[in-house]
Amino acid sequence: MRRDELILMTAFLLLLEGYLIPSAAPALAGLFLVLYVASVRFSTRLAVEAERDVPEREVEEGKELEVIVRVRNLGTDCIVRIKDGGGAFSPVTMLVQLREGEEREVRYAVIPKRWGRFKLSPASLILEDVRGLYFEEVSVGKGEEVKVIPSLGALREAARVEANLRLLEKYRRSFHGGEIPEIKELREFQPGDDIRRVDWKATARLGEIIIRELERESEADVYIVVDNTREMRKGVRMAKVDYASILALQLAYKLGERFKVGLAIYDERKAKVLPPDKGLLQVERMRRFLESRWERGIMSLRFSFSFFGDRGREFLAKVFPFVKGRKGVKGIYEAFSLIKRPSVVLLITDLSNPLDVYRAVKQAVKVHRVIILSPNPVLFYAGSLDEGTLERLYRAYLEREEIIRRFLAIAPTIDLGPSDYLREIAGVAK
Repeated sequence: MRRDELILMTAFLLLLEGYLIPSAAPALAGLFLVLYVASVRFSTRLAVEAERDVPEREVEEGKELEVIVRVRNLGTDCIVRIKDGGGAFSPVTMLVQLREGEEREVRYAVIPKRWGRFKLSPASLILEDVRGLYFEEVSVGKGEEVKVIPSLGALREAARVEANLRLLEKYRRSFHGGEIPEIKELREFQPGDDIRRVDWKATARLGEIIIRELERESEADVYIVVDNTREMRKGVRMAKVDYASILALQLAYKLGERFKVGLAIYDERKAKVLPPDKGLLQVERMRRFLESRWERGIMSLRFSFSFFGDRGREFLAKVFPFVKGRKGVKGIYEAFSLIKRPSVVLLITDLSNPLDVYRAVKQAVKVHRVIILSPNPVLFYAGSLDEGTLERLYRAYLEREEIIRRFLAIAPTIDLGPSDYLREIAGVAK
């Protein structure tokens, strides 16, 4: 109940009491309250002219985004309560008192809770008269779109957490598998070096730890290729492409100390590539380069090679050959074709479309060394669980095992779950 309504109800009860007793005092008090509310109502005019400005449309995750609200009072003296944020941003409430005709610029900050592209919902302006009896509510803002990029500090911390040690060890085994690389030079030990590359003879001779620098490790570029197709974009609390994007940035931060790291991202129709480079500046470029479109929905659990036999796949390979630079077939083909020189390619995909991925990888391994990092859709499933769903999950798990086995025949394939990720994100995915 509004305050003026409460006062009028009290006045009515006092008038009723004065009539029933009978007594003049309650009736006079009730009449006074009615006249007071009426005088306030006729002397109050609540009206403002306001606009909201968001100077920067790009902000780092967890950092403050400045918002400016300019408001001019077109009515009588009032108190303006500004409520902004909510959704993907932390809520903020500001209070300002305006005299008649006064204009004020209010600055405050909202903090994004996660990274991605979000619209800042219109702010709510609640106008109250100085006595607190009447109020009006208006909105300001146009739903400005803000791009939130992952925090570099979070990536730096992620490179040190125990949850990533198992993944990095798997990567090292895959990367250094196959033929033995030649030794380029010997150098002093640096923090983070693999102890297995210590040259013990040189260490004993020189009295300090010496590391073997490998030719392939020094010369090869590393490309991280992220699958941004529809199944990767689906999710309830989070999408697999969110996992893949942060994982790509973690790997870039870790590998960028020694390698030139590039990035490619593809969807159903096209691909785009960021040329390789070293250092934190490249990680910063990658943060801005990665864009995904999260789609709310339950991910599919149907992925199998069974719908085409060997002859069918051979026929399709002839009809749709892998042509360098060719566009308009599938984004994954274009992504590989845009990598111009032989490189180490880390492909992050859930293999939900295994036939296209298999054909593309089979062609790509003729030029590049490909390692597949695959978020397992079964482990990321976040829908409701009943007996039928559990049965489908089990069948999907068996199909997934068969797919992984086939991919292992052409390229190292690492099956990933939420535990191979930042602890904070893993908690959200559960």
